[in-house]
Amino acid sequence: MSVIAINLELPDRKLQIKLDLDEQYSNEKTISSYVRSGRYYEPDVSMALIRLVRDGDSVVDVGANAGFFSVLLGALTGAAGRVLSIEPGAHNLSRLKNNLSLNGFSHVTVSDRPVTDKEGEVSFFINSDDSGGNALWDPGQFPGNRKTSENPIAHTLSATTLEQAVTAAGLPVPRLIKIDTEGAEQRILEGAGSLIRDRKVPYIVAELHEFGLSKMGCSQASLRSFMKDLGYSTFLLYPDGSLPKLIPPGTRLQSDYFLNLLFSTQQDVAAAWPVEAYVPQL
Repeated sequence: MSVIAINLELPDRKLQIKLDLDEQYSNEKTISSYVRSGRYYEPDVSMALIRLVRDGDSVVDVGANAGFFSVLLGALTGAAGRVLSIEPGAHNLSRLKNNLSLNGFSHVTVSDRPVTDKEGEVSFFINSDDSGGNALWDPGQFPGNRKTSENPIAHTLSATTLEQAVTAAGLPVPRLIKIDTEGAEQRILEGAGSLIRDRKVPYIVAELHEFGLSKMGCSQASLRSFMKDLGYSTFLLYPDGSLPKLIPPGTRLQSDYFLNLLFSTQQDVAAAWPVEAYVPQL
């Protein structure tokens, strides 16, 4: 294990976060490879959070994993803010708590209950090939997950809803919710209730994991339609942090890679990206 310090150069302040990463675990090795090369992990998500989250904000990290984004959010919100970090995987949970402790973040609340569309018992599956890929469906069915397929592990856990989790943690309505749950994103948003009714939460960052969505009885179309009916437009995030692209309802996103979406409104996106520089390619 090794502690890595990351300096954040923000327009209005300078911050530093620390991460204790163990490269014997694939997800932490991936994070380490980004950081050691001078890049943010999942730069499309990182750059969006850096732009959208302000000092004193309330935010939620669903699927916190080993804690990179929870630590980043803890730094961005500062001690005056609040962060709810949700991670049901026992191994990831211990690594998450270690990284939060390393940064002295007492304003981050950790919950180990999975969130979905309703309360009750659920099967939570462990991904033995990638500890970043635990899910509410069997990840042994995902192509290439040989270890998981040969040795399936599932735990019965007590699930709650996102709305109830936020209430239980005593958070005010969040400015931003980030969700990375291997395809459970729609089910989680269905359990967000009043948080996303009338677009009270202006920014929702969610991974687009189409294989996982299908295992949860959902799809890209159903996820985006659900959010559209609540008044949220779909935007595609870019690794350079540039203005997210508005994706019209009739346009299907297609990629060989997992993408990250921003659900928001054109007005709220314009407020966060008031200027977009354009240099033509001559």
